[in-house]
Amino acid sequence: MKIDMNIVYAIGLVIALFGFIKIVAPYLKRKDMDYYKEVKLALMLFGYSFRDDKLKKISDISLEVVRGLEELSIRSQEKHDEAVYLISKQLVDTFEIDVKAEALELIVQVAVAYLPKV
Repeated sequence: MKIDMNIVYAIGLVIALFGFIKIVAPYLKRKDMDYYKEVKLALMLFGYSFRDDKLKKISDISLEVVRGLEELSIRSQEKHDEAVYLISKQLVDTFEIDVKAEALELIVQVAVAYLPKV
């Protein structure tokens, strides 16, 4: 029995496309694009509006702080409070921006949601 290789290639292409749509695309969307949009929305809820380049830096700072604190062996509420303090301090030092603690708490919660599962 002879199998036409074009049919095998077509089936492989369909499987690869289906895998990309179901697995890879949601992963990429969740890890990169939506994080910045969610941080932007969190800041907008509290009346803050920043340019996209500054928003990206704020998002990167918050994600970096949260990642660093996840390695510590302290209670989650202490990690949360420390993250809010460190992000606030870095924003004041870097951009001279004073953001409300409530807005930073929401940003920390968003960052924690986007951390990879351990």
